[in-house]
Amino acid sequence: MNTTKLYLIRHGETEQNKTGILMGSTDTPLNDHGRLQATTLGGRINGLDVDAIFSSPLQRAMETAILVFGQQTSIITDTSIQEFHFGEWEGMHFSEIARQYPEVWQQWLTDWEKTHIPGGEAFAAFKERVISFVEETVHHNSGRRLAMVSHGGCIRSLLAHFFCDSVSTGYWKFKVDNATLTEIEFMGSLPILVRFNYR
Repeated sequence: MNTTKLYLIRHGETEQNKTGILMGSTDTPLNDHGRLQATTLGGRINGLDVDAIFSSPLQRAMETAILVFGQQTSIITDTSIQEFHFGEWEGMHFSEIARQYPEVWQQWLTDWEKTHIPGGEAFAAFKERVISFVEETVHHNSGRRLAMVSHGGCIRSLLAHFFCDSVSTGYWKFKVDNATLTEIEFMGSLPILVRFNYR
């Protein structure tokens, strides 16, 4: 039976991560600490042999991929593993959202998965694009070692999908830290969590 390895890496810290501002699909760079985090992770996993590297096209993910795997590495970008788009909430702190969008904010706190954020992506569409892309990529690369540099929401969705009853019940059970590696091994179609939040 072929064993396929999937290495999921969350990008390093940004200033918005540090201050609690939602950026979603807004393109922001790593801060100095985030670059150090990514460089450190690269040193820790030096020698990790991968057959293909995929990345969100957002610069915080691409920067991380280059710092982890090297400037000369071939990186395939795909918007399917880009972070959730928060619409009008992008660039705002949670406290600011609660003040400016009190009704929608309360709905989100009660039923986050089905709440429509003004101008934002439907969560069902988000999880579908992330999960479909990863499952198809794993399926078409049986027996290979794949790395994906992505975002917290994407990685949480995948972990909830593979290891919980549903994305709905599992999404908030995983705290994915900046510049960490999560390793999933597929024995055929069976996912096995090998490492989580490795740094």
